[in-house]
Amino acid sequence: MSFDLYFYTSKDRELHSDKIGKFLTANSCVGEGTFPQWLYGNESTGVYFSFELQDPEDDPESIEIFDRFSEFENTRFTFNINFVRPNFFGLEAFPFVEKFMTELNLFALNPQSRIDPDNPRKETAEDYYADWSRVNLDFSADHFDEFGLTYLPLEKSNDYWLYNFQKDEMQERLGDEYFVPSLIFAKRATTGSPITLSTWTQHIPTVFPSAEYFAIIRKRKKLFRTVDETGIVSRDTILRTFGDYLDDYDFKNCKIIYPDNATRVGNIFNNVNFDFPLEGFFEPLEIENLTNAKRSPTQMDVENE
Repeated sequence: MSFDLYFYTSKDRELHSDKIGKFLTANSCVGEGTFPQWLYGNESTGVYFSFELQDPEDDPESIEIFDRFSEFENTRFTFNINFVRPNFFGLEAFPFVEKFMTELNLFALNPQSRIDPDNPRKETAEDYYADWSRVNLDFSADHFDEFGLTYLPLEKSNDYWLYNFQKDEMQERLGDEYFVPSLIFAKRATTGSPITLSTWTQHIPTVFPSAEYFAIIRKRKKLFRTVDETGIVSRDTILRTFGDYLDDYDFKNCKIIYPDNATRVGNIFNNVNFDFPLEGFFEPLEIENLTNAKRSPTQMDVENE
């Protein structure tokens, strides 16, 4: 089940499909030549969605739905984003859709609209997000157990998305002397509860995102050899142990350690006790299994109340 938009241009305006395809390719969408589809995928955030060029309609019922407008010409391009996704998928997707429509002067038929599902029109990213997220949350709640979903509060998942969405920009701004690590969702192996993880390697200058746990990666000299060590420390341990060397960074709940302080903490870094061993601490958590919807009560739940 997915959210779909169908794009139109004014009847008196010629817009070749090649121009639309070139726009998508130039804006991080990868074209699939054998099947006219353009896929957007952001490795940093896990967000993906697609555009597709459909074949001309020959079914009378479909023609009546999609090709009946006197003022609009069907471009046959569609947009698709799945339901049962964390809401930040929409935060990334619909500003892209709005930019796509604005720069190519397109209109969209939005069958999911509560205002006007029957006619092409221009709406904002916020409008499309509201229509998608409403159904997304309801559908996710209703199929929570069926799809094995894991609940995350909206603010927590949005913070995860915003940090990773802007991570590359932060890295470019800080330069190669610093490392801006990813923020990762995972599950505690012992409890199955969702957690956020990040990394800190060899006490280098780095940004500390709002992770609950950090994987410490270090080399220590033992006797006549150097060994690699990796373990988990909590955010509380990071702040308690290194707090005097950390500064606030201009991003929500982020800290940074500057080069001078990164050098000073070398000995502390190499001797801090791990809170947990890395092995067996966490399990992967697929983005598709996360939702901001809570499980809907089943009939059995209602009967047991």
